[in-house]
Amino acid sequence: MKITKVKLYVYDVHKMKEFYCDHLGFAVIKNTDDFFDVAVGESMITFEKIPYLIKKQYHFALNIPCNLFNEAKSWVKEYAELLYSEGQDEVYFDTLNAHSCYFYDPEGNIIELISRQEVNPKQDVESFSPEHVLNIAEMNLTTDAIYSVADSLKEYGIMPMNHNEIRSNGLTFMGNYEDGANLLLGPSERVWYFSNKKAIVSPIEIEINKNLQLCMTEDGDFTISKL
Repeated sequence: MKITKVKLYVYDVHKMKEFYCDHLGFAVIKNTDDFFDVAVGESMITFEKIPYLIKKQYHFALNIPCNLFNEAKSWVKEYAELLYSEGQDEVYFDTLNAHSCYFYDPEGNIIELISRQEVNPKQDVESFSPEHVLNIAEMNLTTDAIYSVADSLKEYGIMPMNHNEIRSNGLTFMGNYEDGANLLLGPSERVWYFSNKKAIVSPIEIEINKNLQLCMTEDGDFTISKL
């Protein structure tokens, strides 16, 4: 499964564009007063303005080359503070054979850089920059109707990773990460790893494999449609 496009909502378009484009250096595809699109490797993220009264919170991970994790950490430190857990600013996931680090953007979204050792290709460079990001690796999908949303995803072939059971009180990885990406299906109020932020049911649009559109409203209504 590949996450080809994501639409996230923001309160301050200018501040977010300054962070992602002017500071981090991601390439702008399109820019208006109400939204901007950035290229993140083979994927694209749209950041679109939303009223302050609508609550939202996002977590997403970006795939980076398997040999550039330390270089990517050094790059992040130039523009943001790395998040810590138990005194560490990185983690190794044995089940994924992957190294990750985390940081916040200006609106408190949790960004992860993940270097999957067996899946992500190597790049023969000495330093890291945004052009080395491969694609979106993970995107959260927060809902209080876990089983219903999971059943809808299964109908379109998006199955729990490794045939795991759906977890109503934790994260369920949906999709096959070996193909590039996972949806992180979980309930609201769950505290994100490396953070004190609680998951919130948030408006979001996610395009899968360029042929499926997933939509969640701020009220938690979930739909899937073919493109």
